[in-house]
Amino acid sequence: MKFIILLSITLFSFIKGQDTKFPDNFTLQAPKYQIKIYGNSNLNIYYQVKFSDNINTPESKKETLCILQLGNSYSKFSDHKGIQQDSIAEKFSHQERIGGKEINQLLKVREIWTNIIFKNKLTDSLIIQDKAKEKYQYEEKAPIFKWAMNREKKNILGYECRKATTQYRGRSYTAWYADKIPVNNGPYVFSGLPGLILEIEDDKKYFHFEAIAVNQKPNDIYLRNDKSIFKVTRDKFRKIQQSYYDNPGFFHGKAYNGDGSQMSIKSNPIPYNPIELE
Repeated sequence: MKFIILLSITLFSFIKGQDTKFPDNFTLQAPKYQIKIYGNSNLNIYYQVKFSDNINTPESKKETLCILQLGNSYSKFSDHKGIQQDSIAEKFSHQERIGGKEINQLLKVREIWTNIIFKNKLTDSLIIQDKAKEKYQYEEKAPIFKWAMNREKKNILGYECRKATTQYRGRSYTAWYADKIPVNNGPYVFSGLPGLILEIEDDKKYFHFEAIAVNQKPNDIYLRNDKSIFKVTRDKFRKIQQSYYDNPGFFHGKAYNGDGSQMSIKSNPIPYNPIELE
């Protein structure tokens, strides 16, 4: 007879996306927290991000606030809630165990935009951190965009912006950049224009980034480097990501036959809509 043994089901994976509240007397080992700080930002741009990650219901969009932290040599684009969550995790990491109150505080702040884009101007390279149940990291060369310039203009945050279009990994984009802010950067991986990109959207309107605020408060530009982060190639991550959405049950446990051989757990696929199609 076949039997199933579930292994490696972590608490935070199990409760992800659920409105779970833990009693105060519940305890758990404190989260691990390790980072590498690369420098400080001298300009921070806050983007309202709206995106459709379910290809079956493109009209149903998620919305969050992301921040582009710009430094002299490095920049980082991430969900603002991720930075808040890291701050809480750092505080709790000094304890041996945390209780229900602390766990609930961590669960209140959840990333919606899950990937982190770290740009290194010194090497023209990117470090990307993303999730497919677990957290993964890969590196690649910064993309070179072929922009088509346009004479159209619009105002964003008081800046006169010019229009440009490009294609990137299976999608077509329209961007608006401010040449009065002579910074070769923008949200997500986008760059390569003679000014900061303040708005960009794909032609199917699945992914929309729009700047809504700017400040010059210096913040640490850092990356988590916990030992639990798996370092892989981009190709490997995409295969893992696809496997996760095709069969999420496999990632939440392992099944074994009576003779000890592993069998797969089939579960309903999760429809998704990655920003990079290629």
